[in-house]
Amino acid sequence: MKEFDVFGIGNALMDIQAFIDDNFLKKLNIPKGVMHLIDEDKSRKILEELASYKTISLPGGSCANTTSTIAKLGGKPAFTGIVTDDVYGRLYNTKLFQRGVKTLIKFRKNGLTGTSIILTTDDAERTMNTHLGVCRDISKDDVDFNLMSKCKLLHLEGYVWDTPQQKEVVEYAMKSAKEMGLKISFDIADPFCIERNKNDFIRIIKEYVNIVFGNKDEVKILTGKDDPVEAGKIIKEMGVDAAIVKVGKEGSYLFTDNKHVKIDIYKPEKVLDSTGCGDTYAGGFLFGFVNNYDFDKCAKIASYYASRVVSVPGVQLELLDHKEILKFIKEKILKN
Repeated sequence: MKEFDVFGIGNALMDIQAFIDDNFLKKLNIPKGVMHLIDEDKSRKILEELASYKTISLPGGSCANTTSTIAKLGGKPAFTGIVTDDVYGRLYNTKLFQRGVKTLIKFRKNGLTGTSIILTTDDAERTMNTHLGVCRDISKDDVDFNLMSKCKLLHLEGYVWDTPQQKEVVEYAMKSAKEMGLKISFDIADPFCIERNKNDFIRIIKEYVNIVFGNKDEVKILTGKDDPVEAGKIIKEMGVDAAIVKVGKEGSYLFTDNKHVKIDIYKPEKVLDSTGCGDTYAGGFLFGFVNNYDFDKCAKIASYYASRVVSVPGVQLELLDHKEILKFIKEKILKN
């Protein structure tokens, strides 16, 4: 029996979130709805403009959001990331630990903890402005491969392909995980990220990955197919066990064993903020997977959990009633 469920490696980014209007984005010339890699000066400028706004600070980054979801549902995840021994770095480690994640955070003495300034507009669309900071400094020595061997699955985010050093470390981790017999899941991340790394992503999916997550815009860039169903079929043909394509309000598609099924959404109580929706979808799916539920049930758990997350500001999982969520999963999804 494995000691842990999921071993995650990702960018440890403190999310700094604010609710703004479209004029704020126009004023700073920030394209809406995607993730932008920004430098320290740009980060400081945005934060200065936000001085009069109420902000929320939470431990973020795609992979950390996914592992946090698994922990909140009762799973046993571990997460590796790099922060600075500063206020944000210490807060990041503490809050992630409080969520139930085994924190394998490594602290650096110099540099800045990475941040993602998340600007959410009235239509619940989020625009991310990410300064990676010391995230880029990860080395093989920062990864506890012994603990990884005690896990069932390695989960990675596409964002870690944005610097050569990160890319080298996570591909080595994938190779090691495969040799250890772990399953590997991969969230392809963001349209711009895929454009920068398309050939690499296709190669590593074919070579290492068992489960792929992406939305309709992301899989379109990866495969060149406008139709999310055709795109999903192509990804499945890359040799994965399961490919998941999210199509927003229309739900998601699950591709397994030469078939695909449509997974409907669960109507949310309200739609306040889409931040972290895809990350928590992956968390719900992987929670089901490590508990040996069939793929259909994994996708339904994912869809339901994501429907709850959009009703709270930011990825504030602490605001959700997890007893109620687990009861619904048990009675409405697993019994059917």
